[in-house]
Amino acid sequence: MGLDISVISEIVPIDIPEDLELWSNAYYEWEEKQDFDGSVWNFQPNTYFPEQSEGLPDGFGYGTGEDYSFRAGSYSGYGEWRDLLAKVALDMGIQGIWNKIDAGGNYSEIPFSEQLNFSDADGIIGPVASKKLYNDYVSYEKDIMKKLDRYYLKFEDFEIDGDTYAWFKHKYKDWKEAFRIASNNGAVIFH
Repeated sequence: MGLDISVISEIVPIDIPEDLELWSNAYYEWEEKQDFDGSVWNFQPNTYFPEQSEGLPDGFGYGTGEDYSFRAGSYSGYGEWRDLLAKVALDMGIQGIWNKIDAGGNYSEIPFSEQLNFSDADGIIGPVASKKLYNDYVSYEKDIMKKLDRYYLKFEDFEIDGDTYAWFKHKYKDWKEAFRIASNNGAVIFH
């Protein structure tokens, strides 16, 4: 098991007949007859992370634009990657980010905060947070990669090995692409 990411853009909301039991055989038959362009997703707002839900339809929909998917890694592996992102981007570990947000830190003032302070197992990040995150990935990429180089070359007290170096860079590209696509009225779906 681990964390998989699906990304869609250009979400079209749909109405499901009220008398249809979700995920039943009758539901799947109904969905097949509709001939949707993509998978149907349930976009219920996340009450724990309302900022990340902004811009999502309240209910069901599917994407009609670009899509993308990748494996973020095991749950603990993604947690380690996210902690390294906080370290190279903000000079603090993930716990420091959580403490800052819990103390009243504003998401818009903390780069990558919508991803760093989010579930590591399931949930949906909508188009508003995705646009901000994509801008963070683009704006901070040069500085992050310089710092990552310094960690790999052992110019800092904090050091990483070659496998970690390559893994971080690969996942950075995946996440940047995910948030680019979802910025277009889309969603990044953790499952």
